[in-house]
Amino acid sequence: MTTGTHRIDVAPARRPGAPWIALLLAVLSLPGSLLPWDWFAWGGVVIGVPLAVAALVVGLRARRDPPATASGRRVATAAAVLAVAVLLIPVVWTLASLLS
Repeated sequence: MTTGTHRIDVAPARRPGAPWIALLLAVLSLPGSLLPWDWFAWGGVVIGVPLAVAALVVGLRARRDPPATASGRRVATAAAVLAVAVLLIPVVWTLASLLS
């Protein structure tokens, strides 16, 4: 009886489009955070913040992926930076309304 070794790849699957998905979510979160404030109370928080959080998570995971290319890392970094900026919008908006 012979015993053989089988190679099992347990690395996560490569997601080549993840940086671009993160950038799309970040770009969509910007109007989602700015426009709905006039539509209903806390509209920017309800629409923009979840999109920005999703963009931040996907962007940071895309930056961390080992097979990511340099341009993919730059796109993912841009998405993460834009997502953080969008997450600051409701905070500034709320502080401005409380202080005025």
